[in-house]
Amino acid sequence: MKKIILILSVFAFALNLNAQNFEGRIVFTIEYPKLPDPNMASMLPTETNTYFKDGKSRFEMNMSMGMKNATISDAATGTSVVLMEMMGQKYALTGAGEDAESKKAADETKVTISKETKKIAGYNCTKAVLEVPTKEGAPMNMEAWFTNDLKFNKGYAVGPLKKIDGTILQYSIMQNGMEMKLTAKEVVKEKVAADKFVIPADYTKMTQEEFMKAMGQGGK
Repeated sequence: MKKIILILSVFAFALNLNAQNFEGRIVFTIEYPKLPDPNMASMLPTETNTYFKDGKSRFEMNMSMGMKNATISDAATGTSVVLMEMMGQKYALTGAGEDAESKKAADETKVTISKETKKIAGYNCTKAVLEVPTKEGAPMNMEAWFTNDLKFNKGYAVGPLKKIDGTILQYSIMQNGMEMKLTAKEVVKEKVAADKFVIPADYTKMTQEEFMKAMGQGGK
């Protein structure tokens, strides 16, 4: 259980999306082509909703046993917070992507734009491959498909994905022996409540490192 929570918290920090010229939500399906333990599959989310309003986003994932995960990101400040609710406890993991190491990794990310194209959720998309440096040495590999048919600007993504000039409708990431693939199945233009991007008062704020130590991992 702890391993699942820790892995998903890492993914949540990595997948921070923002849009400034769009209000509504994108529905993504989630697949796991590779898992360190096949028994984890039944506990992992299979769909997520990402909400957008005024340059902010909220990436929601609901898991088994009442666990909930939401990442709130702000394109204007380049900051994110991960909200986690589990076992009766509520945490707000602050400082996502703000440390010098994370910013350096994002800046040094290598992006290769291929000639491959396909349609996703009705939009023409082009493939991009990203190599994100890690402190362990081996790069974290990501694959993303983006479109210019949606009127999103470059504030759409923070972290490594900010290097892609387009709206991302499919992406995959491999980390800690786990591969996670998200694909947009629906783009919905609708009004979004402003309070979706506010940290609730009953959440305990801590850093990702503090959270991992609390989970008994010592930040590893």
